[in-house]
Amino acid sequence: MGPGGIATIIAASALLIIALALSYAIIRISRLIDEVQKTVNNVNRITSTAQALTGKVSTAINGILDKEGSVMKILGTVASFAGRRHSNKDQD
Repeated sequence: MGPGGIATIIAASALLIIALALSYAIIRISRLIDEVQKTVNNVNRITSTAQALTGKVSTAINGILDKEGSVMKILGTVASFAGRRHSNKDQD
C-alpha cells in the first residue's frame, strides 16, 4: 500500500469521526429543543389557569361590589367607627 492509500484511510477515518461528532451534537440539540417545548407548554398551561382564576375572582368581587351595596355600607360604617375609636384614644 502506497502513501496515497494510507492518506485515504486517514481521511476517511477523520471524516467518520467528524460525522459521528456532528450527529451526536444534532441529537443533543434536538433533545434540548424538545425539553424547551415541553417547558413552554407547561408555562402556557399554568398561565392560562392563572388567567382563568383571576377572571373568576375578579367577576366575584365585581358582583359583590356592584350588587351588594349594603356590604360596602357596612364596611364604611365599620371603618368610620374604627377611625372614631382611634381618634378618641388619641385625645385621652
